[in-house]
Amino acid sequence: MGGTGRCTSCRNLFKTLNILPLPCLYISETVCGIKSNMEKIKYNREIHDYCTHQKSDRHTQFCRTTLLKYNSANMGIKLYNKLPNTIMRLDKMQEFKRKLKYFLMQHTFYSVDEYMSPIGTAVT
Repeated sequence: MGGTGRCTSCRNLFKTLNILPLPCLYISETVCGIKSNMEKIKYNREIHDYCTHQKSDRHTQFCRTTLLKYNSANMGIKLYNKLPNTIMRLDKMQEFKRKLKYFLMQHTFYSVDEYMSPIGTAVT
C-alpha cells in the first residue's frame, strides 16, 4: 500500500497518506466526546483548595476497579488533560477537531500508553 517493505515502519506512511492509526482515532473520538460535554466536568480547583500542578486540569473520579478506571468518561478526561494547552483552549469545536487531528497526525501514536507517556519520550 505505499510501496514500502514489510519491515518498514508505517509512521511516515500514515503521515503521507493522511491517515490516523487506530489508537489516534480512539483518542480523537474520546477527547471530542469530552469536549462536547465540558460544562458537566469540573476542574480540580473546584473540588479542593490545594495548590497543585494539576489544579487547572479536569477532575477524574477516584477508581477502585479497573472497569471504572478505563471507562470512556474517566479515560476521556485523562486523555483530554494530556492535550497541549493550545488545543485545549480552543472554543470552536470544528477548529478543535482540526487542530487535534493535526497534532495526532504529527505524532502518529501507536498506543494510548505512548500518548499518555511524558511528552519527551512520546513525541518522535
